Amino acid sequence: MIRSTMLVVVAAALVATAPAEAQKRQRDRISREEILESAHRTYDLYQVVRSLRPRFLEPPPGVRSFGNSSAASTPVAVYVDGKRDIGIEALKLIDPQRVEEVRYFDPERANAEFGQIAANGAIVVKLARGTVRAAGAPVKADSTRPPR
Repeated sequence: MIRSTMLVVVAAALVATAPAEAQKRQRDRISREEILESAHRTYDLYQVVRSLRPRFLEPPPGVRSFGNSSAASTPVAVYVDGKRDIGIEALKLIDPQRVEEVRYFDPERANAEFGQIAANGAIVVKLARGTVRAAGAPVKADSTRPPR
């Protein structure tokens, strides 16, 4: 009886930690599902990120500016489908419903991936298949052609 009770307790503990582990792994990623469930999904991607993961938009901890420090004034880099964009302002031009995922790279990882230009971190946006960025705004690819 004691053994079966212990087994139930251990199994319950393992089940309870699984969602916590999944959530911990997702702290640097916003999935399409999260975006589409967000109350801000009808606005722009900046508003979605600000509501779901505001720390993506903040300078990294420990960065302080004394006078004219270039490290503190360098913004978080933004990459959309692998191409560097204008910065945080680029998120305001993206329709969140066309986004597959948003990832945040901490300064160390961003510096390793993208170089010194991303020394304060990076936000990497992956658009959903079939969407492209044209003139600063996402549009559906071949939207003038009827589907086959």
